[in-house]
Amino acid sequence: MTELLTAAQMRAIEQAAIASGEVTGLELMERAGRGVVEAIFEEWPELQAPSHRAVVLCGPGNNGGDGFVVARLLKEWGWEV
Repeated sequence: MTELLTAAQMRAIEQAAIASGEVTGLELMERAGRGVVEAIFEEWPELQAPSHRAVVLCGPGNNGGDGFVVARLLKEWGWEV
C-alpha cells in the first residue's frame, strides 16, 4: 500500500533535507518537475512527440516553482508552452 503524507509532513521532510545540506530547494523543485514530466510520458508515451501544447498555471511558492520546471522541460521537448 502506498503511504500518503500530509502537506505539513512533506514540508517538514523537505526542510530537514535542505537543512542537512544534502540538497537545495532548487534541486528539490527540479526533481519534482522532472518527476511530473516523467510520469506524464510514462502514462502517455505518445506525448513525447514535440508537436504538443500545454498551459502550465503556476501560483506562488514552491509548487509554482515546480510548475515552472515542468513548463521548461516540456519546452525543451519541443512543446509549445
